[in-house]
Amino acid sequence: MHAPLTLKRILCVEDNSDVCELIAAILTDCEVIFAQGAKAAWETYASRKFSLIILDYHLADGDGLDLCERIRDKDLQTPIVFITGDDDLADQSIREAGAQRCLRKSNHKFIDELLDLVQSLSVQVA
Repeated sequence: MHAPLTLKRILCVEDNSDVCELIAAILTDCEVIFAQGAKAAWETYASRKFSLIILDYHLADGDGLDLCERIRDKDLQTPIVFITGDDDLADQSIREAGAQRCLRKSNHKFIDELLDLVQSLSVQVA
């Protein structure tokens, strides 16, 4: 008898609904839960465990770096990946905040890189 397959649960914090829909379409083998701002993301994060967190840098009600630091104060295990269209966000800044990687939405390999990161970084949750 095979063990039940554990679905990866991804928290996607993004204020652009088109990007949210794209990520859900790409990550078909994951449960993708969306939050459109920092406040909603924190409430959602606090209510369950996630395999991976995808954070946008610019949020309508805050900054992704601040949210990342807040999550890291509580949780050192859950991988965090930034996605952004802002070329000024430095990799060093996201690492100092506690994230593992930053993907640029403008990169023509964005989808492939996102798939690879979800596969390589995400952790199993109960």
